[in-house]
This record gives sequence, structure tokens and C-alpha cells, in this order.
Amino acid sequence: MKISRRDKTLLIMLGVVAIFAAYYFLLMVPQENKITVLETELTEKTAQKDAIDLKLISERNLDKQIEELKEAVSETSSHYYSELSQEDMLATIAKFSEGLPLTLTDMTFTDNASEQEGLISYQASVGFVTDYDSMLGYINKLRNNDKKIILSAITLSNTYENGLKGNMVMAFNSMPTIAAYVEPETKLVGSKVNLRDVLVSPFEPYAGYSVSEPSQPGSSTSDPVIGGYPDYSMEPSNPSNPSNPSNPVDQVIEIPKSRIYGFEEGTSFFVANNVDIKGSVVKSGIKKAGGYSSEINFDFVTGREVSEANLVFDTNPVMISKQAETIGLWVYAFEASNHGIGVVIIDSKGKEYRVPFVDSVDFTQWQELEANLPVEITFPCMIQRIYIEGIGYDQKLTGKYLLDELQVSYPSK
Repeated sequence: MKISRRDKTLLIMLGVVAIFAAYYFLLMVPQENKITVLETELTEKTAQKDAIDLKLISERNLDKQIEELKEAVSETSSHYYSELSQEDMLATIAKFSEGLPLTLTDMTFTDNASEQEGLISYQASVGFVTDYDSMLGYINKLRNNDKKIILSAITLSNTYENGLKGNMVMAFNSMPTIAAYVEPETKLVGSKVNLRDVLVSPFEPYAGYSVSEPSQPGSSTSDPVIGGYPDYSMEPSNPSNPSNPSNPVDQVIEIPKSRIYGFEEGTSFFVANNVDIKGSVVKSGIKKAGGYSSEINFDFVTGREVSEANLVFDTNPVMISKQAETIGLWVYAFEASNHGIGVVIIDSKGKEYRVPFVDSVDFTQWQELEANLPVEITFPCMIQRIYIEGIGYDQKLTGKYLLDELQVSYPSK
């Protein structure tokens, strides 16, 4: 059958239309559907982004408000005691009378009279003999004290010959919960154990004491030795030579420390060894030195063999450029716990060292922790992170610590 030219042209046109139709329905339509789906997803993602931006703005505002509230609480709390003892009260009362012709004749203290939870209230009744101007000077010192002390009652009588005689009743209040917002208070009263006072018995012989056997009849007529005394050298001690055994006094040499990180920059973040562990690292106005410390909060959620919260140094590496002997860190503990604290160091050969400070926290408030650096470390080295760990299924699951003043000491020349 012979196809005419006109039919050929129609067949060619029909083929072209079929090709375009196949291209459109097989390629263009799926792509258009995909574009429609992507546009819908883009709209949803944009809405999610806008919602997250709003949350971030809200979070920044909340962080700012929290910081402002913390500063306000810290300012208000600085005028109150976080802890108080009768010894501190006695020393404070006596301190106010310094430089005044005021004699304290007697003092009595009451136990905690507060029934309110979280508040401790003591009362001190103080007898005195003085003159009128000195009494006003004492009250003025009391009023200008950094911590608020309430003068709740005062009685006076004129003895004419000895001046004014009277009694003051002062109220001291403390709130242990404000310890997190105030600097540790300087203790006016301290104690030091004298090892001589803890002997089992004062009649026990000293080390090295011995009793000689009684002399037998017919033996030498020389006097028996009653007891052996330590052989003390009569040569003068040499303070410049501590190895000299003639020096009976042990010298304590204070090794200077160099600060390598002050936690002012805030270039650190929180990392845990398990995705279930929650935590954060933020700046805190409660510091040992400088402007800020780092506050690390964590929740181990559940007990496991090892739980670890880490403060990791981010942008600026913390380096120890030359050989050092010890590394130290100031830590503020809000409560005692069974958490271990230490640092992880990577030396110049890439070897990792885990240097523990403590296996458990048996202190509260600020405490300087110190550890010897391993002699195998090749310097310079980098402090990668500070870790807080819980071991075993009885570990404490939550914690909050303040970290400040990372220091090292170098060998003395």
C-alpha cells in the first residue's frame, strides 16, 4: 500500500505529538507534583523556623530575666547570713565593742527559735557597762554591719559611779538556702587540731623509750640507764637545707600557681556520655575570681555503670605550654555527693590522660581541688574537658557545680 505524502506528514506530526505527550506525562507531570510537595514542605519548614525563632527570642528574654532575678536575689541575699554559729555570734558582738570604752559583762544565747522552714533564728542577750556616747557608737556599728542584725530590746540603768549598765537583746537570722547566691562568709572563729591533745593516754611512753634490764649482782657498778632519749643534734638548724635532719621543723613551701583559664569567655558546652543524660553549661555571677564562673547542671536520669557530664572547651583550646607539676580547679558544691571530678588531657603525641581530682564530693561551697600531672605527658598539652561522673547504680542522679580558676604549678628551679 502506497502512503501519500500528505499521510506521511500527518504520521510525522502524530509521532511528534506522541513524543511531546509522553515527555509531558512521564517526566513533566511527576516533576510538577514533586515541586508542589516541596513547596508544601518548604511552607511547613518555614512555619517551624518562625516558631523556633520566636521560642529563641522568648528564651533569650527568659535568660535575661533569670539573670536579672539572680542578681536581684544575690544583692538582697548579701545582707543575710547563710550559716551562723554561736561562736561567730560571740565574735561579732565582741568585734563591735573594739575601740569603745564598753565592757561586755555577760552573754547568753538561745537555740533556734524559728518555726519557719528554711529560717534559723538565734537570740543573744548581752550585758554591758559603758557611757551614753559609747552605747550610741556601739548601736551605730550594729546598724552599719553588712549583715542585718536586729536590736530587739535594750534596757538601761544609771549607776552614777560606773556609768550606764544595761542589757541588749539581738536577733541573728540565717537562711541556708541563700548559700548559692552569696560569697562564702569569712569565718571569725576557726579551730586547729593539736595532735598532742588526741593521744590515747598522757602516760604512754614516747616512741623510742626502753627500759633497761636490772643489773645482776656482781655486774658492773655503773649506773643503770633508766630510759633512752632521742639523740638530738646540738648543731643549729639550717633553714636553707630542708634535707638536714638537724632541722626539727618541717618547712611548708608554697608553690606559686599560674592561671590558665578563668571561665570568663563562656566558650564551653555540655556533652554527656549517654544521649539520655540532660544538662547545660551557663555563666554564673557566683565566682571565685574575675567576673564569672561556669555553672554545670545535669540529670543522669537513671542509674548505670558510668554516667558522665562534661564541660568541653570549645573555640579556644586550653593549653599547658610547658612541663607542669600539678593542676588545680576551684569547685563550688551545693551539697555533698558521690560524684567524681577530674580533667581529660591530650598531649602533643595525641595520647589521652584522665586525671582525677576527687572520687567523691565531701565539701560544700568553694573548695580548691588539686592533682599531680602524670609524668608521661608530653608537653605542650591540651585540656580537652572537665568531667563529673557517677559510678554504679546508687550514684546521685542530679547535680549542680560551679567551676572557676583552672591553674597549674610549675617545677621550682
